[in-house]
This record gives sequence, structure tokens and C-alpha cells, in this order.
Amino acid sequence: MSDKRSRDPNKRRDRRKNESTGRPFLQAPIILDRRERPADNVNTVQEASAKQEELSTIISSSSSTPFMRKPNKFNSETILKNLTDHPGHFVIGIIGKQGVGKSTILSHFTQNPEHTFSTQPNDEFLFQGHKTDGIDMYITPERAILLDTEPLSCWTVLDQVLQTGTTNGLHPDQWLEMETLYNIIFMFSICNVVLIVNDGPDIDMDLLQLIQRAEMLKFCIPDFPLLAREQQDMHYYPDIAFVCNKCTSGEFTYKKYSDLQIILQSFFEKSQLKTRGLVNLGDVLPLFQYQGSNLFFLSEIQDQGTNIESFPILMSALRDQVLATPRKSGRKGQVSEKDWYRNAVKTFENIRKSEYINEYLQVVRKLRD
Repeated sequence: MSDKRSRDPNKRRDRRKNESTGRPFLQAPIILDRRERPADNVNTVQEASAKQEELSTIISSSSSTPFMRKPNKFNSETILKNLTDHPGHFVIGIIGKQGVGKSTILSHFTQNPEHTFSTQPNDEFLFQGHKTDGIDMYITPERAILLDTEPLSCWTVLDQVLQTGTTNGLHPDQWLEMETLYNIIFMFSICNVVLIVNDGPDIDMDLLQLIQRAEMLKFCIPDFPLLAREQQDMHYYPDIAFVCNKCTSGEFTYKKYSDLQIILQSFFEKSQLKTRGLVNLGDVLPLFQYQGSNLFFLSEIQDQGTNIESFPILMSALRDQVLATPRKSGRKGQVSEKDWYRNAVKTFENIRKSEYINEYLQVVRKLRD
């Protein structure tokens, strides 16, 4: 009791002292409120930093993965971690010359086109060379495997080899032609669909002749070399779609479209390539209805306000038609993604060691000597 009485007068004394000095008794909570503000700022900075890290993680996880690098090195450990053992696979490849927009087109098959496959403005090409080296891979949420390839017949590809590697005794022109053919044959052997991209609607006869030659040299390259021999298809060819990119409003005409259709039908009349029944520009633009080859026009990205459909609308239609391609049936349609990859590596070896292709190479060397 004595302790309690001794404490009470002290409290009264402190209260009187505060009242006499004119200072409010509840001033301390205000000071505490001021001390919380720096903590709030720290939390805000930390939250912003966390959001930035999360965004960076999303962007990095949505970028492509190296599939194959020169000289003929496959990124097997990383690739197999991203592939599944579940039955079924679907592979879309793209080929074309430098600057035609291969990476841009293939990136629009994904949910994050700005960060999937690296692109390059044409004015940087002379200073930095080609952007895509070898083959890059990306897997969409729908489990479509996308393969972006280095440019065909590109002098910077040859320049890299002359500086750091060897042409194996071949003349530089011969080496570049054979590398181009090897790449086309490989894509024709492992893909379900191959997009062949051209810059505008003007026909590139050099590219068509390379495709025709690659089809011929693919002779006796099996689709799945690791399967039993009786299950192998020696004459497998994928669905082919010709994409004319960067068409201006003056080039995006039915006459241009029909003229190119006639050329393609004539050129591939006796071809085993599957050039029909996959895509149709008339499905999105009824005025371009034409029952012919798989030919699709894309407008320039920066061409807005013209009388043709925008690039995003046309690209969306192309993507939907390609993704609707029927999968392989039977045993081969059940090959898992990992088994597809293992067969792809073996196919690459078979192409490089093909006696038929080596005989062609010897003939070419004799004719040019």
C-alpha cells in the first residue's frame, strides 16, 4: 500500500508539470507517427524492387533457349530439362534469308513476343552481323516447340567461320551453300511445320531452288532414326507454308497474290513437299480466296491506317491456322518430346554423314574446279 501511494503523487506531479509548461500530454504519439514515415518509404522501395525482380524473372524465363550452336553443338542438358516424357510432340520451324523477319514472326507465336526471340534492325546488321546463331528453341504453354534458325546464305555466317573455324577444304562459296542445304534438310526432317519467309511478295528464285535441292538431297533420311527400321519413314516431309512478310499497301494486292500462287504451283508441281491445305489468306481476307499453295501475306508492322489489315490481326490468323495443323497419327504421333529430341540429334548426324549428300558434294567440287 505504501508503494502505491508513493507512485500516485509522482504521477500527479508529472501531470501538473506538463500543464504548467503548456505542452500537451499526448505529444508523444505525434512523434511516433513521424518516425513511421521513413519506414513506409523503405517498404515502398522494397516493394518496387521486388516487383522489378519479378518482372525481370518473367522476361528472362520467357526468352528462347539455345538449341544448337556452331560447330554442331547441341545444348542437350538444358533442352532435356524443358522437354517432357508425355506422348506427343509438335514442332514449328522457320527459315529464310537475313532481315526477312523470321524471329519477329516466330515470336508472335508466343505470349511475350517482345522478349522471346532476339530481333535486330537491318541497320545494325553491317556492324554486328546476324543475330540468331545456329538454332534457338522456345516452348509455348500449348507445348508447341518453336525453332528459330540463323539466316540462309548469309555472308556473316561464312565470315565467322573464316575467322574462327575451317571450311574443311571447301571453297567458301561451296561451304556456305552446303551449310545452307544442311540446315534446310535438318528442318525438313524434324519439324511438323516449316515456315519459309520471304521479304515482300517478289519471288526469290534462289531460295526456291535451294528448297528444291534440299528436298532432293533429303533422300533416305528417316524421320525417326532411333525407331525400329520397319517404323521409319524414309520419305517424310513436313507441311510447308510460304510467308511474304513486310508487304506494303501497294504490294498487298490480289494480283500479286495470285501471280505468286501460279509460280509456286508450277515450281512445286512434282514436289513431295506438303505445300497445300495448311494456311489460306482467304480465311481472314475473303477477297484473297484462292485454292492453291500455302501462301500467306503479312503487312508491315509500322504500316498503320492503310486499307489492309494490320500485322497483329494477320499474324494472329496465321498463328491459329498453323497451330491447328493435325498432329501425326499412330505410333509416331505418340513420340514424346524428349524422344523427338534424341531422334533429332541422330538425324543431324545422319545428314552430315549421308553418302548421298557427300556424292552430291563431290560432283559440285568437280564441276567448280
